[in-house]
Parts: sequence; C-alpha cells; structure tokens
Amino acid sequence: MPRETPQGGTFPPAMMPGTEEFFVVGGGGDPSMVLLPGWATDGRIFEGVFPGVPAVTTGALRPEGFTLRLAAFLDRTARGPVTVVGWSLGGFLAAEFAREYPDRVRRLVLVSIRREYPEGDIAEALRSLSADPGACLSAFYARCFYPSQMPAYRRFRGGLQAAYLREVDGGALREGLSYLAGARLSGETLPACPVAIVHGEKDVVAPFAEAEGVAREGGNATFHPLPGASHAAFLADGFRALIADGQGWPGAATGREASGSNGAADG
Repeated sequence: MPRETPQGGTFPPAMMPGTEEFFVVGGGGDPSMVLLPGWATDGRIFEGVFPGVPAVTTGALRPEGFTLRLAAFLDRTARGPVTVVGWSLGGFLAAEFAREYPDRVRRLVLVSIRREYPEGDIAEALRSLSADPGACLSAFYARCFYPSQMPAYRRFRGGLQAAYLREVDGGALREGLSYLAGARLSGETLPACPVAIVHGEKDVVAPFAEAEGVAREGGNATFHPLPGASHAAFLADGFRALIADGQGWPGAATGREASGSNGAADG
C-alpha cells in the first residue's frame, strides 16, 4: 500500500521506506545528495524539498552501525562525493559520516542541530514514550513546527503524522534516544569539508545560540539563520535557495560567517 507524504500524497512502492533501509528519490541519474531525517521521522519528511534532485534517504534511523551501512549503499548508487543534509538527529549522524568517510562528502548541511541533548530531556522523552507513544510523538511533532510554521504543521498533521503514528517502531525510537544521549557536536567534531549550519530563529527544540556557537567554532563552517522558522527549518520558505550551491537547485546562497544574517524568507 502506498504511504503518505507530508503533503498528503503518496510514495510509489519503489520509494516506500520500510522494506529497505535506504532508497533513492527525486529525478533520474546518480544521487547527488543524502537526506537524513530527525528522530521519529523518516525520509518521507523531505518530500518536495528538493524536487527533481536525485537523493538517497532512509527509513526510521537506526544509529548503531549506520555510517557503515550508508557508505555501502553509496558504493552501489553514487559515483562521486555527495552533499549530506542532516536534520536534528540526522545532523549528528551526517557529521559522523562526513568525519568517517571524508572522500564521500563534498559538503555538509546541518539543520536544527544542538551541541548535545541534556540527560533530563532524554529521560523525560523515554518516560513519555513508554507511557503513551501516540501522545509523546504528537506533542513532539507539534513542537517541531511551533510557533511559526503552523500551515506546514497542518499539512503534516493531515497526512504524514497519521502514518507515523500507525507505524510506530518503539525499538528505533529508543535506539535514537540512546544515541542522542551520547551525541556531541562542536567546532572540533565538525568534519574537514565545507559545512553549512542552518537554524530557525524560532526553534523551541534546539536553542539557536547553540547552533550559532558550533558554527563560530568551526573554521570551515557558515551559519545561516532562517528568520521565522521553527525546528522543521528545512520545510520553511527560503531553505532550498539558502543552501543552493550550483547543483541545479533554484536560487543560490553563499552563506555568511557565523555572526551574520542572510535575509532568508520567513517560514
């Protein structure tokens, strides 16, 4: 049975996550991007973000051994280095992959990241997940869009959220939280490739100042604030143009140093 996209459409069977860990979406040709989703989501969350761009994405993230499995998949599907986009939990894994496989990554884009998640936040998420998975996830999804991306939230809630709540994988969710409990990002842990750090100015999940601080510490990093965007900043107006770098995406942006502002459109 086809599965819902964030816009309420469906993925054709060949693009359905769940049967295989990784799959290719977008136009024909060799993938030029890897799209790594956040906790409690999968590659379907990126539907429509990069139309026509062939990209590798994934089902629900299983962090243990992830980078090795991704490298093996890229061996079969991509001819050269790719741009890796990682959102939230996916940002930690994207940075880890770029450090471990530098020859495979041309550029890294980290969206809505933070230095680390406090122990108390992880413990509370585990308690909530155990008590009522549906309520836990519904509250988390709302926070990803609150307070400023409510039209996008309504589309998500009317389509993909229902699918996620039906398909809850408690093992993957707990593995993701366990990984986040020990995950760390700083200027020292950023890879050697060019890094763009994108963050919504109204993010209530990952503090804006933490992401900016990581970018300041990284000598090869640029910081891209998105005015008006929340945690799901990659769905905000202006995101695609902001990170475009000559791969055929609409628009272009060079970014600024960590202290700058780029004038991106409000989400």
